[in-house]
Amino acid sequence: MSPTQARTFHAVADAGSFTGAAKALHVSQPTVTTQIKELEQLYDVELFLRHARGVSLTPIGQELLKIVRRIDASQKDAVAFLLAAQGLHTGHLRLGAYGGTHDVIRLLAEFNRRYPEPEVNITFANSMTLQEALLNHDLDVAVFTRSESSLEFYTLPYRHHTRQVAIIGKQHPWRNRKSVRVEELSEQVLLIREPGSEARRAMEKVIKQAGSPPKKIIQIGSREGVLAAVAEGIGVSTIFDEGLVPQQVVIKVPIVGAEVSTKVDVVCLAERKNTRIIAAFFQIAEELRPASR
Repeated sequence: MSPTQARTFHAVADAGSFTGAAKALHVSQPTVTTQIKELEQLYDVELFLRHARGVSLTPIGQELLKIVRRIDASQKDAVAFLLAAQGLHTGHLRLGAYGGTHDVIRLLAEFNRRYPEPEVNITFANSMTLQEALLNHDLDVAVFTRSESSLEFYTLPYRHHTRQVAIIGKQHPWRNRKSVRVEELSEQVLLIREPGSEARRAMEKVIKQAGSPPKKIIQIGSREGVLAAVAEGIGVSTIFDEGLVPQQVVIKVPIVGAEVSTKVDVVCLAERKNTRIIAAFFQIAEELRPASR
């Protein structure tokens, strides 16, 4: 059964007559009649009952119509897919991300593999700044940790972080420890992120669980700054265990008694979730998000 025959059969079934199908297909009535006759003869079946008012489907024709309609729907889906892909030959995706760069870089790598032509910019900032940038339309999508949900955003839960670990310099007295107790953090100079950072909120929870104020707190306004200060031996900080750190300069040490969890979301404005380039990024995030979330 050729695509032309399928299209003609579908048109006759919908119109209920050869004349109506011919008008819908912009061809002559004899052309339609010939195509249906050839189809019936080819497979030795009767698809239509002819009568004075037009035609009606036989039982075989009714079953065939179900199949042809599925084929037609699949063809329309294919066209929609190709049009969407065509829309990603150009464009500009503005991404935002928190300090855990491994999440956004993994997503970006797959996005770039599938859609190599659109331009992509990445902005790294704390959670509050990323949220404001989305609201101001300065970003299209952000990958970050949020403690609250909002109806203004469309959110795909991507990953759960469940354990905080300490990061120390390679010369720190804890360097050979397999773990430290959360209470021991009170004896240290703690390096903490700026307000608005999810990393700061998490560390403040750890400090509260330690039971007493730390020896000293130093606020540093970026993840890179915290890592550099830890590497220089200025103090100790904490991160979620899934976070990547340069192992040649800092060491991770599990914290016993620190129970802090957060999550990483892929977020856009709810009103923009069906924009082609944004929807394509979310589709990749849906496919790649860890099974445990």
